[in-house]
Amino acid sequence: MVKSILYKDIFIIPIVCGVLVQILKSIIYSVAEREANIGRLFQADGMPNLHATVFAALSTTVGLKYGFSSILFAVTATYTFIIVHDTMKVKREKEKQVGILNSIISNIQGLKNDGLSDATRILQFRPLDVSSGAAFGILLAYLIL
Repeated sequence: MVKSILYKDIFIIPIVCGVLVQILKSIIYSVAEREANIGRLFQADGMPNLHATVFAALSTTVGLKYGFSSILFAVTATYTFIIVHDTMKVKREKEKQVGILNSIISNIQGLKNDGLSDATRILQFRPLDVSSGAAFGILLAYLIL
């Protein structure tokens, strides 16, 4: 039972793409920061974006296996667009929250010496991050399948 589920392309390809994008992201940020950044393996944000990669790979795999005019592809593509849209929406809302937190922290005198003077890193989902994740997921799904 488990073996038949794990060997299904539709299930395994998005997982493989997600793992590969996290490894690539860790390498990209390690090179950019000139120090090992293993923590990026466990973060969904950044470039390329994990959400976009996994769901683009899922939609592409379904489209390739069952046809791009099938109802299954229509459902998965719709969910992919919703998830990518919500990812971008979360980014905008988190930027607002960071701005508010920074203004609150800067107004409180006692916190400036505690290392809490800037709350810049909460979540970072930029359009380039999401679009590169989607492109990476589509490309990997084509190459793997």
